[in-house]
Amino acid sequence: MSFFDELKRRNVFRVGIAYAVASWVLLQVLDLVLEHTEAPAWIMDVFFAVVVLGFIVALVIAWAYEVTPEGIKKESEVTRDSSITQHTAKKLDVITLIAIGALAVLIIADRFIGPTEPIVEALPDRTPEEVSAPIELNLDPSPQVNRKSIAVLPLANRSVNEEDAFFAEGIHDEILTRLSRVADLKVISRTSVMSYANTTKKMAQIGEELGVAHLLEGGVQRAGNRVRINVQLIEAQTDKHLWAEIFDRELTADNLFDIQSEITRSISDELQAVLTGEERQALGDKPTENLEAYAYYLRAKALAAGYGRAKDQINESIGIYQSALELDPGFAAAWAALATDWTELHWTTAGFEGERVRAEEALARARELAPDSAETLIAEGYLHYWGYLDYDSALAAFRSALQKKPGSVLALRGMAYTLRRMGELDQAITTFRQAIELDPNDPGMPADFGYTLLRRGQLSEAEMMFRRSIAQEPENQWNQWAFTGYFLMLNQPERALELFGENVEAADEALLWGMHYTARVIGDETKMQRILDAWRKSESLEGAASIANALWLHTQGKLEPELESLRKLEEPLLDAADRSPDPDIPLASLIMVYGLLGDRDKLDNAVERFETELKPDALRIVEDQSRPTAWALVGDKARVLDYAEQTVAQFGIWEFYFYVQDPIFDLLRGEPRYKELALRYDRWLETVK
Repeated sequence: MSFFDELKRRNVFRVGIAYAVASWVLLQVLDLVLEHTEAPAWIMDVFFAVVVLGFIVALVIAWAYEVTPEGIKKESEVTRDSSITQHTAKKLDVITLIAIGALAVLIIADRFIGPTEPIVEALPDRTPEEVSAPIELNLDPSPQVNRKSIAVLPLANRSVNEEDAFFAEGIHDEILTRLSRVADLKVISRTSVMSYANTTKKMAQIGEELGVAHLLEGGVQRAGNRVRINVQLIEAQTDKHLWAEIFDRELTADNLFDIQSEITRSISDELQAVLTGEERQALGDKPTENLEAYAYYLRAKALAAGYGRAKDQINESIGIYQSALELDPGFAAAWAALATDWTELHWTTAGFEGERVRAEEALARARELAPDSAETLIAEGYLHYWGYLDYDSALAAFRSALQKKPGSVLALRGMAYTLRRMGELDQAITTFRQAIELDPNDPGMPADFGYTLLRRGQLSEAEMMFRRSIAQEPENQWNQWAFTGYFLMLNQPERALELFGENVEAADEALLWGMHYTARVIGDETKMQRILDAWRKSESLEGAASIANALWLHTQGKLEPELESLRKLEEPLLDAADRSPDPDIPLASLIMVYGLLGDRDKLDNAVERFETELKPDALRIVEDQSRPTAWALVGDKARVLDYAEQTVAQFGIWEFYFYVQDPIFDLLRGEPRYKELALRYDRWLETVK
């Protein structure tokens, strides 16, 4: 008998086929399970390796051993007369057919029963009026509410002196701060509960809107040297009072912080939240012994709540923190908060006034006093992120802060921003979801989240987030600016311009640039002139409005009279780039100026400096379009197309909208590489309309 015939007789082929088919079915099932449990990808790799090794082992066993009525024996011990390999072969055939049937069922289920939505969901066609119309917000779509979840409603100020209102707000914030340190609790952020001050809504409605099972309400009364705080814990769905307490004590730092700790422990016990040893110790922390310093700190924290403040708002809270620190120089939490404010001011402005240095000095004091506190680590994270664009260090600091204070929305938000800048969009999206769950009424975060979803081509959910943010705060300029990106991506610049609105005088520079770009794409000269008039009165960096206007004049063949004005911008922009700690904006402006002037040598030098001095940023390729625009102005088609192809490869074909809309890129229309990308973009648009 030949070797091939012997393989057949011993059922080696049948074992191999049955094993392969059964393994394939198991791999498909495992892949499905892992997909819905967010398990790490290496689990599938390990399982696949085990399956491959098992295949070899199965073949060896099939060759060397045989199943007999007396059990498994070595093949050499079984005579041909007593061999039952033919009977075993029939069983293997049945097993193979069953496995093939199961595989067929999986394929059919995946094709006809599974999700039928396209990768990018089809989007409804809405008018701008419909977009800005109020919507019903489903803030917690999960079918089951976390039983260990709580929202602390604003504490009523029951003092005769209305000036004590900030004191009640501060006590409220500190209770939230202590609760958010308990990892076993879900605690809604202060931003989201403040709208329920003096509310007439039922507890069940508030609980449903915030996605929590429990609510804490109460009031604060300060009279002379005494303070009375009364609180009660309520089951939201039933309005049942689970626990209540009145604290009436002499107003001392020890008493005040002891009350806050007692409230936190009582709530944790009532909700059966498990406190670690470190968490119990943290509940007893006293940030300061000076009540007046504490009062200033609370007032500043109330002003600093949220994100995206104007320069004067940040300066106001900085001044109040400094007053607190004059009274208690050892107030670590105040130093950390001051460092975060200085860092935010650095980020908001050009950083010319030494804001980052002041942030470093404040953070150094916080590190001396409380190096491992959540507040210090959060301040450190933002200094790395906003101050130095050092994303690895920022991420490490935010993660450490969340170990100390798992419910910190400020840390989660910073972590989401950092991950986005690192190009880890999926992780950023997951982190944004966590932050929004804890702060569902924050009007700015859904817009940030929507902006991130756009980069992934998830337009349907992005639109929902943008509409949610505008419904919560219609006048917020960032929300408007972010939403216009959605319409531009869909190649609907007219709708984007309508969404910007008519109030150009109140718009900041980022919004004015977006407005002017959209008006230029459409060719609305009247709107462009209105925008330029407002822009020239408010621009912080000389030349931005002039560059925007020059781009329009270039497309109209009318740039020649403006060339001398553009040349005069070179020196102040170079000076700004040399002085700025983050010279991305002045360098980008220089790149545009050299492109408009047609100076290729200086353009190349500016691009080299831009790419050398600025730290890696995964979003810069879609956020900064100065380089491809300047290359198009000097007729360098190859570099523009290289840049466009890199953008599409890194994010998706939806990012090609910029090259389709802007008339600056008209010189590319006949290029084969452009045509291929444009065709892909058109096909993508068909899938979402």
